[in-house]
Amino acid sequence: MGVISSRGRKHIDGQKHLTASNEIINITNKDVIGKIYIPIVGPNGADMEVLVNDGDQVKVGTKLAIRKDFGIPEYSPVSGKVIGKENRYHCSIGRPVQHLVIENDFKDEKTKNPSMIVPLEASRQEIIDAIKEAGIVGLGGAGFPTYVKYNGVEGIETILINGIECEPYLTTDYRIMKDKCELMLLGIQYLIKAANAQTAVIAIKKGKKELKEKIEEVLAKYPNVSLREVSDVYPMGWERTLIHEVFKKDYDRLPAEIGVIVNNAQTAISVADALINGNPITHRCITVSGDAIARPANVIVPVGTVAGLIIKELGGYTKEDVNVLAGGPMTSKGLMNDTFAITYCTGGITVMERRYYKTEPCLRCGSCIKHCPASIQPVNIMNAVKAKDNKRLEELETNRCIECGLCSFVCPSKIEVTDFVKKGKLQLKIAAMKKNIKK
Repeated sequence: MGVISSRGRKHIDGQKHLTASNEIINITNKDVIGKIYIPIVGPNGADMEVLVNDGDQVKVGTKLAIRKDFGIPEYSPVSGKVIGKENRYHCSIGRPVQHLVIENDFKDEKTKNPSMIVPLEASRQEIIDAIKEAGIVGLGGAGFPTYVKYNGVEGIETILINGIECEPYLTTDYRIMKDKCELMLLGIQYLIKAANAQTAVIAIKKGKKELKEKIEEVLAKYPNVSLREVSDVYPMGWERTLIHEVFKKDYDRLPAEIGVIVNNAQTAISVADALINGNPITHRCITVSGDAIARPANVIVPVGTVAGLIIKELGGYTKEDVNVLAGGPMTSKGLMNDTFAITYCTGGITVMERRYYKTEPCLRCGSCIKHCPASIQPVNIMNAVKAKDNKRLEELETNRCIECGLCSFVCPSKIEVTDFVKKGKLQLKIAAMKKNIKK
């Protein structure tokens, strides 16, 4: 922990009423989605082995590529023809990368992969292997392969299902948990078996009355799963904060050290959909919301759909000068345009009217330190960045920043403190690379 320790958190008006009660809109077969774009690098920049060629016919569920780092596949979300490759911005990596381009024939022809369908009575390793084959990743935003959390891990007692969704505006987890509650509980049973655990806990925010009632109604059939309500504060969805809230425990590197594995609620649903129904992740439910979109909504789209097409389908922009964010407003940066493609890591698109603030000098109030959930000192990191003092950046444990954006949000001087901390992390990364090159 840092010199100054905190359990930083703050209630934020999430504006979730804009989409939480509305029906999910499925625009999968809309003729506006004539082409889809699948990145052929992982969300961490890892290379992928491409399994299809230009001119190949594909179906929904055709295996397109495999990540070389973790060996998990990517599947086609539409039927049609591979027509080439194209550079396009990848919102997780932050730069343009090669994408496969598939021309949608709108026939929605499907193919099944029987090797990912396994009964709950299957062995622990068979379940883990099926999760890998289905390409299941964390749907909370990071896209980390789910099977890796379970492979070879021992001493797990509890699976913690993260249904917090603490980013403002985003309500996809809430909506999907309500609509597919039974499937989520079935997925949890597979995860319990995969971990050789005893129990699971579903964590949701206090005040979600309808969701609570829905889950409790289904829980009667699953005595090894319980529901826990937690405070409606940001960033409660960060797993360290959530684990401390639920279990009153801390850990060094991974939750498995204290006998816990954490999965996003939609990930549990995807596990059941794949292992029971044979459906890998080919589509994504995302929230499109904000104060500059005509019709805020949760929508289901094929992975690879261009963001601008979704925005157009929802009535377009209501303001002339807007910020388009791939994700929620706390952790995402404004993008140059809306031509990026939705990936399985994309939980939402937030469209905000662009506002301009005058930055004042730092007041030395310490609010950023008080609210930091990682217990580091953002203002001192900012000063070390300005001084290009890498030694000081290391002493301040800059790399423990989770980039939640809270330090910028609470700053009375309107300083983008988070951006300075990100620069500090990059500064340390570059310094480490130069050091390795000299070796």
